[in-house]
Order: sequence, then structure tokens, then C-alpha cells
Amino acid sequence: MKITITLHCPNCQSIKVKKNGKKISKKQNYLCKACGCQLIGDHSLHYKEYHSGLTGKILLMPVRSIDIRDVAEIENISIKKEMSVLVRFRHMIQPKQPYYDNLEVDEFWTYAGKKSNKVCLIYACD
Repeated sequence: MKITITLHCPNCQSIKVKKNGKKISKKQNYLCKACGCQLIGDHSLHYKEYHSGLTGKILLMPVRSIDIRDVAEIENISIKKEMSVLVRFRHMIQPKQPYYDNLEVDEFWTYAGKKSNKVCLIYACD
């Protein structure tokens, strides 16, 4: 019986990943052919913060009007980890319709990593 695990690169979400030796801890190392990122599969990780499925949840919860501190509490991760995911996310979401009658926009300023890196996060709700 052969088990197949499909890996996605955490940087570019490409599935073009190949084996690239083993780490000192005897875990399989992988290399993304698209962007050159090295990674370890989620099946080998011990800490919940580094699983790639967590990134999708972190990005979805603020859209559903869940506060940043609540997301950190629900997923049992640090606020610093959550903020780093939100800041690195550079995807422009396309609206479902060209015109909205009522739109609520919210923004907040925060620091990413250090005080000199001030960023603004903006999201809109219908």
C-alpha cells in the first residue's frame, strides 16, 4: 500500500516540490522548484504554529469579523505569529459584485516585526 502526500509550498502555494535530503533531526527536507523555498512537510512538524493549514484559517477569520486577539486565543497561537501572516499576505481579493449599496470599511495600524515597519491593514464587509 502506497501513501501519497501532496505538499504545497508555503511561499507560492506551488505543488512542484521535490525531496531535498534530510535535516539533522532526521526529518525529510523538501525544495520548491518554483521559488526555491526549503520546507518540511506538515506531517513532520511538532508545533501547531507552523502548519500551512493554519495560515488559511488566520486569513479567513478576520473576514468573518473575528478579532485578532480572539483568533490567537481560538487557534492557540501568538498574536505575533498571526500579525506576521496577515502582513505577508499580499493578495487582492476581487469583489463578488461591481457595486455595493452599503459597505463597512475598517482599518488598523500596527507594527510588523519592529517599530520602524509600520503597516496599515484594511478590510471591508458588506
